[in-house]
Amino acid sequence: MPSNVEVFGFENENIRGNVWEKYKAKKGVVDRLGIIFSDPKVLFAGNKVHFKDRFFLCKGGYCCDILGPSKYRIGSVIIKYTTDKLGNIKQPFDYTLFPWMFSEQTYTKLKTLNVDFSVATHDIKIGCTNEDYQHIDITPCQESIWQAKAELRAKILEEAKPIWDYIKRGIASDLSVEEIKDLLGGTPTAGGADPSTKLDLDSVLSQV
Repeated sequence: MPSNVEVFGFENENIRGNVWEKYKAKKGVVDRLGIIFSDPKVLFAGNKVHFKDRFFLCKGGYCCDILGPSKYRIGSVIIKYTTDKLGNIKQPFDYTLFPWMFSEQTYTKLKTLNVDFSVATHDIKIGCTNEDYQHIDITPCQESIWQAKAELRAKILEEAKPIWDYIKRGIASDLSVEEIKDLLGGTPTAGGADPSTKLDLDSVLSQV
């Protein structure tokens, strides 16, 4: 057997089939999170989308006529520390990385928080008021634990790479105009094939 071949049963947690459990806040539980980044100007990925059975990219025209204005769906890689229900770090130290997909409203809350407490240098605590609709409150922490040691930061950045790729692919399905027509029914209006403009959030958090 070649020396670089692994042997294992069903305990290998590194084999995921490119499917990652998305972060969801839970009512009555406070989570401590950190937004993972290698470049502080690239914290998020996102695009304008609609939802009908699934999220799909807005192409303008017909989809907006039927479903109304499109809205941004945004994603980032986060670290969720192992904590108690109040968000206090447990010992021994542990964590899990998640893709976090959220709405314009959550992005606006993060942007407001970022003015005084940069999310690039502070962890955040999340409290959930409505689990079904992911209505959350966000408060800043004094520090960013995952960046406290260079070795830990490097390890987490490496682990985050496939999740970041998953987020960029998974914001929404890229349906053709004909596929959108089949999903929603009817005939696309003129201009329905115009592509949506991709969201550039890299420079929005200007205070970072």
